[in-house]
Amino acid sequence: MKYNTRHVIEGPLEAVEKVGLDRSRDVKVYPNVTKTTVKKREQKGSKMTVVVETVANGDIPPNLRKLISPNMLTWTEYGEHDFDTHTYKYDVKTFYFSNVFKMTGVIKYIKDGEDKTVRTLDGDIQIKIPLLGAIAEKKIVEVQKQNLELDIKNMREEVRELLKKEGGSC
Repeated sequence: MKYNTRHVIEGPLEAVEKVGLDRSRDVKVYPNVTKTTVKKREQKGSKMTVVVETVANGDIPPNLRKLISPNMLTWTEYGEHDFDTHTYKYDVKTFYFSNVFKMTGVIKYIKDGEDKTVRTLDGDIQIKIPLLGAIAEKKIVEVQKQNLELDIKNMREEVRELLKKEGGSC
């Protein structure tokens, strides 16, 4: 299931991009994320590759919690950010069910005048399970979009704080 979002954030592209790439924010911003670990961060020239492991808790009914291990709610994101094009491409691999689950996306930061930045996300989630796959895709996209709204709200505040701290520039 393909989906996309577009948000305008007050602040110069460099500040918005810096905040957006800070993965320590994930646990604070997303209510369903309990732990995020950057396993690798390597920059060569204008490109930075990252490997990020995330553990979620999800909205799991109490009677199912004993059947679900933390690894079932763990995924690894393999991403590459290009500072020249201000584009982040990612591929998510789940710890379990990786043979039926695929999630990819592209985030772009686009300068919008002197003091605004547009952040777009084009994502794709595929769950290859008859009947249930389409239902799960729809639910994941719904949660993802809710999380992105929370993220944008927090990003706006964090960009303002960053600009105050750094005297208006990055």
